[in-house]
Amino acid sequence: MASDEPRWWQPVIGASPDEGLALEAAAGQHQRFAELDALAGRLLAAALRGQRVASVIRGQGPQAVDSVEVLGLSGSEKAWCAEKFGVREQQQRGAWYLPQKLSVKAGAVNLPHLLREHPAHVVTLATDDTARVSVVEGADAVLLWALLVPLFETLLEPVRVRATGPAGTVEDQQKQWAGVEERYRLLGLGRDALEEFRFGGGWHRLDRRGQQRARLRLLDTLTATDSLQLVTRHRIQQTQALMAGFAKKAKAGTALARRVLTRALQPVVSGYFAGDWLTVLDYLQAPPHSDEEVVTALPEPRLYVGMSAQAAGMAAEAGIPEDEIHAMLAAFLGGPTSLSPVEERAAALRDWWTAFDHTHAVQRPGMRPLWGLVDNELMSFAWQDDQGITQQLYRQVLPASSNEQVDRLWQSVTLQRHPGTIVSNPRPHQLMAQTLGPALEFWHGVALTAWFVCEGPYSRATLSGVADYYSRPLDALRAAGCPVSPDLFEELRIAERHLGPEEEIVRERRELPVDTEIGSFALTMSHSSGSRREGFERVRDIVTRHRRGWAEQYLDAYLKGRWRAALEDVARAHHRFVAAKGKPPTLIQFAQFATSAANQWTGGDLGALYTAIGEPAAAQQQRPARLLTSDGHVFAERVYTALGGAAVDNDLRMNQPEEAQRQWQLSRLAEESLHYVQLYEALGHPPTPKQFGAHRLAWPWPGEEAQGWPLFQDTLAALTGTSRPAEASDADAVKAAPESQREAGNVLGKGANAHLSSERVMVRVTATGTPVDVSAVLLTRHGKVRSDQDLVFYNHPHHDGVRTDGDIVTVELPEIPDDIHTVAVIASIDLESQPVAVFDQHSTWRADITQPSGERLSFEPAPFVSRETVAIAVEVYRLYSGWKVRAVGQGYDTGLAGLAADYGINVDS
Repeated sequence: MASDEPRWWQPVIGASPDEGLALEAAAGQHQRFAELDALAGRLLAAALRGQRVASVIRGQGPQAVDSVEVLGLSGSEKAWCAEKFGVREQQQRGAWYLPQKLSVKAGAVNLPHLLREHPAHVVTLATDDTARVSVVEGADAVLLWALLVPLFETLLEPVRVRATGPAGTVEDQQKQWAGVEERYRLLGLGRDALEEFRFGGGWHRLDRRGQQRARLRLLDTLTATDSLQLVTRHRIQQTQALMAGFAKKAKAGTALARRVLTRALQPVVSGYFAGDWLTVLDYLQAPPHSDEEVVTALPEPRLYVGMSAQAAGMAAEAGIPEDEIHAMLAAFLGGPTSLSPVEERAAALRDWWTAFDHTHAVQRPGMRPLWGLVDNELMSFAWQDDQGITQQLYRQVLPASSNEQVDRLWQSVTLQRHPGTIVSNPRPHQLMAQTLGPALEFWHGVALTAWFVCEGPYSRATLSGVADYYSRPLDALRAAGCPVSPDLFEELRIAERHLGPEEEIVRERRELPVDTEIGSFALTMSHSSGSRREGFERVRDIVTRHRRGWAEQYLDAYLKGRWRAALEDVARAHHRFVAAKGKPPTLIQFAQFATSAANQWTGGDLGALYTAIGEPAAAQQQRPARLLTSDGHVFAERVYTALGGAAVDNDLRMNQPEEAQRQWQLSRLAEESLHYVQLYEALGHPPTPKQFGAHRLAWPWPGEEAQGWPLFQDTLAALTGTSRPAEASDADAVKAAPESQREAGNVLGKGANAHLSSERVMVRVTATGTPVDVSAVLLTRHGKVRSDQDLVFYNHPHHDGVRTDGDIVTVELPEIPDDIHTVAVIASIDLESQPVAVFDQHSTWRADITQPSGERLSFEPAPFVSRETVAIAVEVYRLYSGWKVRAVGQGYDTGLAGLAADYGINVDS
């Protein structure tokens, strides 16, 4: 960090906690934390004595959320915490990074209480004591997340480590316990505190009671220590990390908040500086950056929908023809007319509702059930049931114009992980139903209940129980200001009492003549399935009258509320991102919170959604040629037949259950084939098993996925008129290399692999034209990280046998945990320091792989051509009991965010 005068905190970075606290006090900066330290110290002392410090309040119902409360606060302390840790208060100070969702580990701060009160079950109870807060609003959640949980996790780390059992090799465990001991030393806790916990201390020789006593002795040691000293020493270590981050980014003066505040440092600012970056700068005696902007409030969403209806007034006011206004609106919206995509879909939903209402209103006994009128079920090609669902019934009973309108308006979507392209939607009627939401769920559901109660064969709910059975959509309608009249439920209860008696539904009746010595008679045999009750028309008319009354009063407002809520949520998320990052989201970042609204209201067009919320689009999406040219259900049924699918009847279910199960698995593959085609369109090439997620599915062939995947690809290639790529062999990859390199025997072509010895492997990535950052990602067999800790980079340089050092990644193969299948080595351009740099013919990289046993390999891909800024260089992966390395060379033009999304890493990390 460049500065004319040294600042008081610079020596603190490398100092011990006590030295750091002394320097802080000498600079007169310690008093700002006095009230906070006292509160944290009092809560810590109470917890160590055995008091509960936090409470989880469980939400009720499948959609309910948990909340948390910090216990033992006085009225004045609650008011103080609300001001310091309240979400709205911190956001008004610029803390827009606060997470929208949290998993608050209340068990961490209640662990001392559990150790004293429930020593035999402490681990289980502490794990269960976690709140999943989906909407972070209260100050208590922030106080726990930012301050108390990190403090308690550090102090009680020995208990947690011993509870989870040994991890990794002996060397790993020694390193882990060396780290624990060092953290205890920095807190001023002597070595005796860990006498039985440390590696080699004899923990494994203790029985259960002995381990319980050891935990209590540790707790007593902590209780006997000055809690205020523990709190302040922990605090200075947290602020030391903040100082180090600031110094690293402030190479030419003061650093911008968004460049300093990594995910690990955000809780430090919220916990110790009330979320106020200007308070951090005052503490560090640094002036704000000239480009720093502290956003204290988000702008209100402003939507550009419904302007066509105002065209006449706008034309009169401007004194120009109305046609010109419509032309200007069409140009602004980027469409053929002045009607926005949102308005067009809202109008289509109103038209569809009219047809839906009429279809239910004319339903009569003897007709087929209307289960299948709304496309919200799994596709099923194997099971045949003449009394249940009729697949795609809407195509048979709704007007062709309604179906064509839905097919046109909901025919395309954006895949969240591949937002650069707009792809086919194989189930437009399902997406339309999701767009209509709880109104359709309730009114269609109650009409089906009326049918199955009266006409059989059975119903999941009674007429008197529909209010409870459909409570979720009813609650949603009430919250939207469009409630269903309670009179409906009262009328249904009365109608149910006046239904006819139950009549058995006879499916099959046969008469067999029987001759005996005393004469002949006929034996009648019948097979019945369920029952019916006379009175359907009366119940149907009750539901129809209330449905039409509701629609007349609320439907227009309900539809407007649906699209307005969806668009305003996107606008707020966009504003929140800009406030937290200081710049608009990239397309892939925007897609994380905008895809659902775009798919429902703009046909997957993120650009149209940008226009609707009044923001410039981050990038243009592509519209590749459609591979799915037929109805999705028809296509999937063809796939099912081509894979060997056949109808499953009752005889097959009863007599050949294994074959029935196989047919079900083929049915699931047929349905998933639609996602395969979407991925093909998005990627521009057939997806790999990993990209498709082949591990999620059962492959009903003797060779399982290895045998089924090629058959699956061949089937889809034939039905879409495309070709399945031939699998490249190692030999083919080597042939692609120049002759001189092949003679050397150590050059890998793209896609090639080679065996490794089970020892250390070092991968060095060297670049020309532009500097690169080198990192590594630890992946499970599913291609995902276990947590964000599995990203190893300069701020987190060592984890589970993998470490980074400059341009070198070292992988200790014997130390890699069993649940890690692959270590991916990543090369990325630092876009903050080089905002316009990309990998191209002038900026290339090369990977060199070496092992102590003498193995030397290299891989240098062809120059990238699509403005990639991140690349997977190589992958070190398990094969049976050994290891191999693969030359990957896959680039990302969506930056680290795109790669992070693929690997399941939080994109804000």
